[in-house]
Amino acid sequence: MSTFLPNLRQSSWLDAMRNAWLVLWAGIALKLILPHALANSLRPFLLAAPLLPLAAKDLSHLPDALARTRAALAGRAWGKLFVAWLPPELVGLMRVGRSLRRGCRDWLLRRPQPRPPAGRPFSYLERGSYRTAVAIVLVSSCVELPVTAALLPLFFHDATKLHVIHLLMLAGTLSTLAWVFGDRWLLGAGKHVLTEEGLQLRIGARIHGTIPLDAIASCERISEPMADWLRRKGIERHRAVCASPLDKPNIVLIFSSDSCVRLTHMGVEREGLSCVFLYLDHPQELADPASGETQWRQ
Repeated sequence: MSTFLPNLRQSSWLDAMRNAWLVLWAGIALKLILPHALANSLRPFLLAAPLLPLAAKDLSHLPDALARTRAALAGRAWGKLFVAWLPPELVGLMRVGRSLRRGCRDWLLRRPQPRPPAGRPFSYLERGSYRTAVAIVLVSSCVELPVTAALLPLFFHDATKLHVIHLLMLAGTLSTLAWVFGDRWLLGAGKHVLTEEGLQLRIGARIHGTIPLDAIASCERISEPMADWLRRKGIERHRAVCASPLDKPNIVLIFSSDSCVRLTHMGVEREGLSCVFLYLDHPQELADPASGETQWRQ
């Protein structure tokens, strides 16, 4: 029990949602097995049970919420009081969504891309599957909307309901397109840059930050799944970050134990990291510095 709460706080919200999904299916299976009368009496509990993993995860962060509240009160930042009680990951996703909408606006206005810093670039869009995925999303969004709109009258005969559903579908499609175009604009040329100060990571609104060169203890090529590598190295999942637009990481940077690397990942600043996983089009240029024009360490 002494390690349950720390482990729960360190787990991700994705794990909590997966647990909630498993509880939901377990409840459905239990309802099918139990006698009809008993299943009906337990129906309220079975409906509420999937919310328990999410509630437990949220309550485990109560000390953090109280600390953020005290900080907001001390700084008289009244606007941050409500946000202080929201999960940081949710607030981060809201920031990412806002950045994607701004990226779509800048794409529509044909604004120039921010110039990257001077240094040695490492691309991640040339050989990856990101462009293919974007094309699939665009085609499916444009095809799905008219097809679904043509099929809906077969199931809904109320004109008011049809109009509402059509508007919701149109809003969802436009929101998806805005995120896709915004993400593509923010990615720009799709390159990390090695400068004299460090390795600057940037994948649109998903992750950005600079890793000082003296914080990198080693650099390894990997071909196994990220979870297997972390398990083999004995590194906890919350101490690692994946910096890839879509593809499986093929290289990992391992930090020294005394490093203070800070990266903004999905709108949340992450610290206390042990490693970062990258996908690069040419990973050998980073993992094997002798093959590149610039030395990894001067």
